[in-house]
Amino acid sequence: MSQKAFLRAFDQAAGAAFADAGMADPARYTAPGAGADAAQDCTVLVDRGTQQWGTDPMPVAAGDVSVSFLAPAFIPVKGGVVMVDGDTYRLTDKLNADGSLVRFAVVPHV
Repeated sequence: MSQKAFLRAFDQAAGAAFADAGMADPARYTAPGAGADAAQDCTVLVDRGTQQWGTDPMPVAAGDVSVSFLAPAFIPVKGGVVMVDGDTYRLTDKLNADGSLVRFAVVPHV
């Protein structure tokens, strides 16, 4: 098994465990320009009020929100919309992607 395949399987298992513990949420992702009927199911982690500064691994309190897609079956892109737990966000900047987890900065979407 390759590292990428291992990470994908691990993130799927971790996502299920996080969801069972109430730490991850089911969500619906819609690509830019696609209709609501094209929304895709996914599992996400929503980080509210944290931001990383420099190379220090400790988060600093701030007003930023980010969404991490756990082992998505699609490639989320800037401008896409994710609906999770009653909130709707638009993806702005890709912060991280390792082949199994994709993290975006987001803003509220009306």
